Amino acid sequence: MDIFINDDEQRLRAGWRLLIQFIFMFLFVGFGIMAVQQTLADPLMVYTTIPQLLGITLSVWLAAKLLDKRSFFDYGINFNKQWAKDFCTGCLIAAISISSIFLIQWSLGWITFVEYGWNTETETPFFTGIISFFVAMIIVGFHEELFSRGYQLLNFTEGLKYPAVGIHGALITAILLTSSLFGFMHFFNSNASLISTFNIMLAGIVLAIPYVLTGSLGLSVGLHFSWNFVMGGIFGFPVSGINIEFSILQIQQSGPTLFTGGAFGPEAGILGLFGMTIMLGGSLVYVKQSRHELHVDPLFTKDYQQTAKSDEQTA
Repeated sequence: MDIFINDDEQRLRAGWRLLIQFIFMFLFVGFGIMAVQQTLADPLMVYTTIPQLLGITLSVWLAAKLLDKRSFFDYGINFNKQWAKDFCTGCLIAAISISSIFLIQWSLGWITFVEYGWNTETETPFFTGIISFFVAMIIVGFHEELFSRGYQLLNFTEGLKYPAVGIHGALITAILLTSSLFGFMHFFNSNASLISTFNIMLAGIVLAIPYVLTGSLGLSVGLHFSWNFVMGGIFGFPVSGINIEFSILQIQQSGPTLFTGGAFGPEAGILGLFGMTIMLGGSLVYVKQSRHELHVDPLFTKDYQQTAKSDEQTA
């Protein structure tokens, strides 16, 4: 057996594809961020996320063409009306989830309202900052889903399709692997802990399930973006350990860290798990209503066949 080439598929084996794509991404993103930091003394968050978007997108596009030998749009990003509907629904579900966490903490007296964001004095004008954060969270939601779910999950699943494992075994293992990597990526954030890392791994599973059921990243991107923006940009919670200066509500948080997540934000607490449960339940209800059934999308079950179509988007 050739450890490099899959003879049946006439392309590199999945492990090598994943490794090379990661190297591409690391180089593109690293040099891009260095360029921004050298050019701008104190860049807004949106400026640092743009090189991440470009680097990850370019690395996935190159990997699709040169390694995977498939269309770039096979990774769940075929921007049509259904994708837009999925995205908007994901935004709504995540907003309800975070709002529920806020209302619970508010009712228990764990949140003290301090000020509206536009009344605070900051070096950067408030509305410039909040728009920057809004756009940055759209970018982060897209490029993290494209990388962690769109590219990694599909390739891990294909690489693990051994007879002894089976299709569903390969898919479950791929979900666990990619979600664990997603959690580990946040381990070095400020105020991170083993609990926050484990909870973000569970969030990765929640974000993977809509992609597995629909073959589209629309719902996952909407959930990811709205969870981050509503949490930090509206209610003033820390987002994965990062304090957001330009939130609409400026708050002080108390209460037991085990429930609230403390300085890391809700993702490190029990209430964060409650919010993820709402997102998972809402996603399953929506997919059932919009697709009329819950089953693994053929993207993950069918055998690989090199596509001859171009990267033109279909409506």
